[in-house]
Amino acid sequence: MLFLKFLLITTICIFFIEGKRRNEQKRIKKKTSKNVYALLIVDVQYCFINGSLALNQSSARQNGAEVIPVINKLIKSVPFDVFVYTMDWHPKDHISFIDNIKDRQEYVLGDHYEQYKIGDTVTYTGPKYWTKQILWPTHCVQNTFEAQIAEDLIHPLPNQKIFYIKKGTDPDVDSYSAFTDNNKLHMTILNEKLKSKHVTHVFISGLALDYCVAATALDAKHFNYKTFVIQDACRGVDEKTIKFQLRNFKKNHIRIVQSADIKKIIKHEDQKTNL
Repeated sequence: MLFLKFLLITTICIFFIEGKRRNEQKRIKKKTSKNVYALLIVDVQYCFINGSLALNQSSARQNGAEVIPVINKLIKSVPFDVFVYTMDWHPKDHISFIDNIKDRQEYVLGDHYEQYKIGDTVTYTGPKYWTKQILWPTHCVQNTFEAQIAEDLIHPLPNQKIFYIKKGTDPDVDSYSAFTDNNKLHMTILNEKLKSKHVTHVFISGLALDYCVAATALDAKHFNYKTFVIQDACRGVDEKTIKFQLRNFKKNHIRIVQSADIKKIIKHEDQKTNL
């Protein structure tokens, strides 16, 4: 009888302890499964607004400045947890500058480096990497005015919610994506910073949709973030490449959204997580 009583008490205790453990696991799971939202603001710099690579001078004739009020409204009205501002930040001898092709002529695959013009793709065999590179005007040179983020773009407080990512700093490889260089050899600190804040969802805005925005979005998806491109908060270079990248987003399960819908999207995502 004493043994049965002991067994009953032990069973009750085990049941109670196991119940507490399961409740704690549920509590931890609920806490750790909270969605964390980041707004990525890609390359809203003077260079692409009114500088050497101003979008209104490219074939699509889009106005880069038009993204600023859209992004500012998002910053003020949507409860993002993290904000990221990216910047093209090139040294003077950067591989993407057509003005530097003469100094790199020994690495140009094929003869007649003089034949290349802005927008052409050249293959370099060195000095450090074998790489294909679109040639652009000299742009976003480090510590110049046109490399600055447009002053009308607001920066929210508190500052610990903000990261600034400078890319394209290696003279021998370009970096459209805010995560990696174009050859996927080196990463920026962006993924590390987003992971440190437990970011789960990224919304991407900025310039230019068909180049740096697209490369950043595709990498974000690759690194397992739920990825959204805010179409009305982006502007692009060329209508053909814009349309190609919009199809590419859909193919890679990257959602194309409008700024007016983001609050509803976040609410819906949170409801799905809390089910």
